[in-house]
Amino acid sequence: MVQKQIYIITGGPGFGKTELIGELKRSDYLCSDEFAREIIEYQKKIGGDLLPWKNSKLFQEEILRLRTNFYDSVPDQTIAFADRGIPDQLAFARCKGFGTPEILKLSAEKYRYAPQVFVTPPWAGIYVNDSIRTEKFEDAVLIHKSILETYSGLNYQIIELPLFSVTERVTFMLKTIKNLSHHEH
Repeated sequence: MVQKQIYIITGGPGFGKTELIGELKRSDYLCSDEFAREIIEYQKKIGGDLLPWKNSKLFQEEILRLRTNFYDSVPDQTIAFADRGIPDQLAFARCKGFGTPEILKLSAEKYRYAPQVFVTPPWAGIYVNDSIRTEKFEDAVLIHKSILETYSGLNYQIIELPLFSVTERVTFMLKTIKNLSHHEH
């Protein structure tokens, strides 16, 4: 089992993750993208078939490959952030009725992220649908619960982000990480 200092930012769709990742990137932190969204946008543009509703298995494998590549690309001892992680895929598979794919289970055990996971709680005030995020707010909340259960089940510590501005949330995360590293040494 490998473990890196990659802090996951997760939560239901539309609760503010991507803005946080954008802010962290601007501060020169190494960050992964939301691969699922990027693939869907690209496939829709080119009329491709690599879509969760057309070929869920292939779609899942491609995202897993991208997440694993990102994981492997982060140097040890480097603090990085991920817009969702492998456990999110497990949560989505469960939510969408695909059960628990073995490959995802094994990957979630093999690739361990930082023990603390930052979660953007449901926030109706910022929730917007678009061409890719079509879930109703209530469904986003159900996905959110499934994500929390999945991470807890894998023994990650959930740190809920306060409903603050993006800048304040980033400051909160960086302070939390700094405090954690003081406790460990």
